[in-house]
Amino acid sequence: MTLHVGIDDTDSRRGMCTTYVLAMIIDELKKKLNLQPIDFPKLVRLNPTCPYKTRGNAAVAVELDVGGERLEEVKETVKDVMVRFAELEDPDTDPGAVFYVGGTIPRELANFSNKAVKEMVSLEEALNLAKKHNVEVLKFKKGRGIIGALAAVSNEFPYGVTYELIAYRSPKYRGKPREIDIESVFKMDLKTKGCTFDNLDPKSGEVKITPHTPCPVLFGIRALRPDCLEKALSIVKVREPIERYLIFKTNQATDAHIMVTSLSEVKPFTNVAVKGRITSTPVIIRGGHVFVNISDGKTEFRLAAYEPTKSFRNAIRSLIPGDEVIAYGSYKPREGEPPTINLEKIHILKLVEKYVIKNPICPKCGKRMKSEGRNKGFQCPRCKYRAKDLERVKEKLTRDIVEGIYEVPPRARRHLTKPIFHINRKT
Repeated sequence: MTLHVGIDDTDSRRGMCTTYVLAMIIDELKKKLNLQPIDFPKLVRLNPTCPYKTRGNAAVAVELDVGGERLEEVKETVKDVMVRFAELEDPDTDPGAVFYVGGTIPRELANFSNKAVKEMVSLEEALNLAKKHNVEVLKFKKGRGIIGALAAVSNEFPYGVTYELIAYRSPKYRGKPREIDIESVFKMDLKTKGCTFDNLDPKSGEVKITPHTPCPVLFGIRALRPDCLEKALSIVKVREPIERYLIFKTNQATDAHIMVTSLSEVKPFTNVAVKGRITSTPVIIRGGHVFVNISDGKTEFRLAAYEPTKSFRNAIRSLIPGDEVIAYGSYKPREGEPPTINLEKIHILKLVEKYVIKNPICPKCGKRMKSEGRNKGFQCPRCKYRAKDLERVKEKLTRDIVEGIYEVPPRARRHLTKPIFHINRKT
């Protein structure tokens, strides 16, 4: 029989990683019961706007071929590993695990998983569905991790699949700077281009495969296919031992979190794609953050491009009233602020023409004329020619932006956001 095991919320902001806990579970199952995963384990990123998420908000799951007599042993092993490695002492860590027996995921559970990736779901909803579909749950403390565990088990990757190889650190090195040869990362990026992605920020040169937290992860390499990940791993040079590594199939870089909706139907703590027209001139505030308004004729929101999005802000600065766009981003209500979508991508559909009103050109010498005053005509400052019958003229300006999709750089990109190169892929 096929047993689906999901876990979530075993980490904290101070450390640990839910993917590592699953790696240890898989290792224990191999050693104790000689069980191997049927497929790559799942790494499912959930709603990135969730207010109580820890870091990347990832839940994980694995499928096993288990005889009925060994089910209880598997469950006990999962429980023992979670007790040993979960950050149970952290007040905000509430782990959960689920166990589902069956070859096919019920449609209602798959729908729940899609919802958990896009918007807010409750623990009560997860528990009710688990009970309805005979999913056994394992609860620690408040058990909020049951939500993610059920979502990971039930996710069928309807928006596509990518892969990630995660290499883990030996315990004695955790909390110390990661010793990775930067030149080897550039070499790996070049040798696996077209398969791996977001290894580097192309403009800043910043290495993106390493986290900045005291967790067990040494580095993670993302790919469109799993076949290049072993090659990528062999190229990266590190000056500390790799304890273990694991390849996950994921929903990263698929836009699985995006809900296509109207501005009037945007819900708090969701991730949306909304179409509308720009209704204000962009405003730049202290810190370099850029804001501009968008409306669909009924509802108006503010769009925000924050300083960490770097050159992406240039596209937002160049917008003018009347431009038609699709804005991609998240809505997190904040007291005292207008409804704001934090941008991760923008598709400029149509640019309006931009004009400037200028004084007429002198018909005698070609110099720009000056106004003599209201209804008094114009005078040329060079040849002194005067004319009362001339009028100010409208001149078309060249826009410093073109229609198309603009995205934040890799350094500011969310795990789930689909990069432009991936959108434009033909295969």
